[in-house]
Amino acid sequence: MIKRKLILIMENKPGALVRVVGLFHQRGYNIETLHVDSVKDFSVYKDIEKKLETKFEDNQISRLTIETMVSDDLMRQILRQLNKLIDVIAVSNEETTYLKGVLLDENLL
Repeated sequence: MIKRKLILIMENKPGALVRVVGLFHQRGYNIETLHVDSVKDFSVYKDIEKKLETKFEDNQISRLTIETMVSDDLMRQILRQLNKLIDVIAVSNEETTYLKGVLLDENLL
């Protein structure tokens, strides 16, 4: 088991964080640390806006950082499961980025 860092860009809606934490809880994954911030500077996410053909507005998007201890196989499974959640726009670890259901080669976050 290796300490891993996940970054999620998600819609800032009621219940979104509960769904993410619930996914970890239901599957017995442990969250070491959890940090959530509302995104105010969208310049970092211009590539995501362009690929999704949308424009983010203030307090519409949050960045969630999770640290967890998991194996490589389990990390891939967690990424796929998080990507299926309705409020998640993008999810990434050090090697892989999913963007609204699509696996990308580059890491956008």
